[in-house]
Amino acid sequence: MAAFPPAVNRHSRFRRILSLAQKTFEKLYYIPCCAICDEAVHPPLPSPFICRDCLAGLPFRLGREEIEWQGGFPLYATFFYRDDLPKLLVSMKFSGRTDRARALAPLMAHTVRRHHLGADAIIPVPLHRRRKAERGYNQVSVLAECLSEAIDVPAVEGLLIRHHYTERQSEAHSVKERQLHLQNAFSMDPACPLSSSLQGRPVILLDDVLTTGATMMEAARPLMKAGIRVTGLVAATGKDRYQGYGEAADQW
Repeated sequence: MAAFPPAVNRHSRFRRILSLAQKTFEKLYYIPCCAICDEAVHPPLPSPFICRDCLAGLPFRLGREEIEWQGGFPLYATFFYRDDLPKLLVSMKFSGRTDRARALAPLMAHTVRRHHLGADAIIPVPLHRRRKAERGYNQVSVLAECLSEAIDVPAVEGLLIRHHYTERQSEAHSVKERQLHLQNAFSMDPACPLSSSLQGRPVILLDDVLTTGATMMEAARPLMKAGIRVTGLVAATGKDRYQGYGEAADQW
């Protein structure tokens, strides 16, 4: 099996060192505030940026994290898209609150570990370059970097390219319309050093929210065509019945 290019390995080592230095500094000098209520967070907790009270109210999908769908590859979600999750994800996406990714990633890491989702890379679903320029960042790339720190798997941006600039998927009026928007929207960048290295390897394809699944399916298509083994992971979806943290705490 081909090894990752040296530049990728160097970047991964540097990121781990930087992350360790940041965590040491924060532990000594910084009291984190809850991403939901802004109150001080007192560890130890599963997420260092969500307080105990707010954590108890999050709509975890424990026991229902694996999604039944027709995408042709496994798909998992950590939360239902209810309660405080829309606030967290919308502010992360549109209001520059990329710190919310640091609150959610440790909780998503539990999903990865619970289901033994072995992966050699995390691939964030990309934005079109124009959309990224408008927003200033790709919130899924930020989430991928935070998840990378939590599970010690490199995040790889640039492997997937989004060709079509379309209206926001949330503004599409039907499932069919969403699918038409995204048809042939993604491809792999042959210039990316990992294009050949990941053939036959497992990866996590990451997105923030699953609605119809059209984005996830189309983004996975060129990866699977290249022989990459894809598992999908999203922060939240509205599919299936609500299950609160209190109901499922024993499964943690």
